[in-house]
Amino acid sequence: MISNNTNSGKIGQVIEVNTERVIVEISNELDNYNIIHNGNLYRIGQVGSFVKIINGLSCVYCVVESFSTYMQTGDIAINKKVLNVSLLGYKNIKGQFESGAKITPSIADSVFLIDEDDINIIFKTDVKFPIEVGRNYFSNSLPVYLNLNEFVLKHSLIVGSTGSGKSNTVAYLLNNITAEYKSARIIIIDIHGEYMKYLGENANEFSIFNTTKKLVIPYWMLDFDTLCKLFGLANSLTSSSIIDVFRDRILQMKKAFVIADAELKKRINIADININSPIPFNIKNIWFEFYNRGYGTFDKSSREYGDFVYQKDEAGKILAGDADAMIKPQFEPYSMGANRPFKSNEVQYKSIADNIENLLRNEDFKFVFGDDEYIKGEKGIAELIASWIENEKQISVLNLSGIPYNILDVVIGVLSNLLFDTVYYSLKIDEKKFEGRPLLLCYEEAHRYLNADTQNSFSQNAVERIMKEGRKFGIGAMIISQRPVEIPNQILSQVSTFIALRLTNSEDQSKIVSFAPNNFSLFLKSLPSLGNGEAFVIGESMKIPMKVKIPLLETVRNVNFATKIGAWQQDKPDELNYNDTIIRWMQK
Repeated sequence: MISNNTNSGKIGQVIEVNTERVIVEISNELDNYNIIHNGNLYRIGQVGSFVKIINGLSCVYCVVESFSTYMQTGDIAINKKVLNVSLLGYKNIKGQFESGAKITPSIADSVFLIDEDDINIIFKTDVKFPIEVGRNYFSNSLPVYLNLNEFVLKHSLIVGSTGSGKSNTVAYLLNNITAEYKSARIIIIDIHGEYMKYLGENANEFSIFNTTKKLVIPYWMLDFDTLCKLFGLANSLTSSSIIDVFRDRILQMKKAFVIADAELKKRINIADININSPIPFNIKNIWFEFYNRGYGTFDKSSREYGDFVYQKDEAGKILAGDADAMIKPQFEPYSMGANRPFKSNEVQYKSIADNIENLLRNEDFKFVFGDDEYIKGEKGIAELIASWIENEKQISVLNLSGIPYNILDVVIGVLSNLLFDTVYYSLKIDEKKFEGRPLLLCYEEAHRYLNADTQNSFSQNAVERIMKEGRKFGIGAMIISQRPVEIPNQILSQVSTFIALRLTNSEDQSKIVSFAPNNFSLFLKSLPSLGNGEAFVIGESMKIPMKVKIPLLETVRNVNFATKIGAWQQDKPDELNYNDTIIRWMQK
């Protein structure tokens, strides 16, 4: 007789084996479907749970597909409690797990529940870098591990509808990584500024509002094409001559900056400097020249640059303007006839000068064009980048919540390229020094900027570059989204590990099911019914697909998500007006 309180874990035996499945008959001696094994309670027949089949020295692992109280044979239904299971793999003679069906069960082989030793065999065999991803859904005491090397360097996707537990899953994984790997380097692109409350003391946050932990992106770090697009130089109406002048002025100033710095001059060959070299230049000087070219009036009809006719103030001082102070020059109005002052014949510079001025004066762009010491080139950019990826914490949160949505795409693209190039050129200097120190980039709410319907996206192009080339240089990406159907296939096709929490949208479900192994796609049909913190983990970092339960972190448990709506229960403030709001809006 098989007791429901047993140390063996035996639940039945094999009664049929074919090319598609194995049928297991549950012992009639079990008086219910709950069994206590090694002090843990198991429910027999849970779809997606695991069992093992033993015959002599062979041990085969299977996943439960269905559980029924009858067995259909032709037109006859036989009263039997049966499990339909599919083969996952087996334990080899070294005691290690191997996937596939090299060993198949035989009739009358005994069937058992799996225990913690089996979990370790399945998930930790030959895994040099195991990390806990959660707990076995069917036995909460059993941890589930993934291969961190495969997870990071072959990229991952974490998906789930709002409230399913995505943020907790990400925080749980990252906390486990930093606890086990003291030199880990992780950066989170956080567009809502929410991850610090989940990660607590394990991370440093950098934002445009923080004066000590700065998030600044100097404009001179942007590539030339990006600058052209920002300043409106990339449209078809822009004269190629203006773009040529723009390029020439930037290159001249970059070379002049190096020549003026004795240390840089020793180390950098002037001939090696190109338009995209990350060397400071003064954009205000270019704005000033373009403004003069477009709006200036001239003393002679030859209209040579510098031969301007300026207005004077009451004291007789020429109002020639000031580039650094962003003071526009004041010109005498041009004559309508053949007399001086003569109108500029380069009025096409007006719109470009205006575009540059608007960005330079826009408060929302101060983190790019402001007066910060990094932006002005007074302090080395290497120190800024090092503060993000080499600070005393292993996780850096780049809080982008204060950045205007209309430039979010550009900012994320620039940050991604900047970090990629930093790692790439570090390896060019000393491969051994940086070897073995990967950088993991986590993209929160990725569907907001990595959208399949967006054309010529800065961020999408940059992230695609990381997905396709990052592994060679030790850069991995974690894509986090509630709408996987909106993520471009060019990015999803590079992902090797999927963590799928509850998804309620049918299109999102289908997207994830399409990436599942054949013997696991059936279980993903239950994606909409998963509870909070429950997930399927699929991919190359796992020996076999697995359903897990991610423990709820205290930092997440303590977040009061009801505080905002709770304001509706309070008394409405008196004398509300939006004058300051409108003024701030006008200053954009």
